Amino acid sequence: MLQQVFAVTLNKITFGTVNTLADAMALAINIVLGIGVSLTIVFLIIGGIQYITSKGDQKATIEARTSLTNAVIGFIVVIGAFTIKTILTSVLQATPITDKGEQVIPGGF
Repeated sequence: MLQQVFAVTLNKITFGTVNTLADAMALAINIVLGIGVSLTIVFLIIGGIQYITSKGDQKATIEARTSLTNAVIGFIVVIGAFTIKTILTSVLQATPITDKGEQVIPGGF
């Protein structure tokens, strides 16, 4: 009637597989880009609502257009940052290193 009992302890909270500093930086960049796109959508909606509710008021219309323009510029900056990240990742072609100091070659033996 004796059974083996296994206990599991959680020492850390993980978001995916973060084993190296490069993984942590990639995760941080992805989070920041996601937040940037989300904020862009929110500001576009707010600017659109301001424009619709301006009711022909010249000053309110100008403020709404400025808000929409700034949201579009922010979106372009976020897309530019994503493009730069993608290009750098492709150009550098970083390969992870194991605990034994050996390089891991993707698709290698």
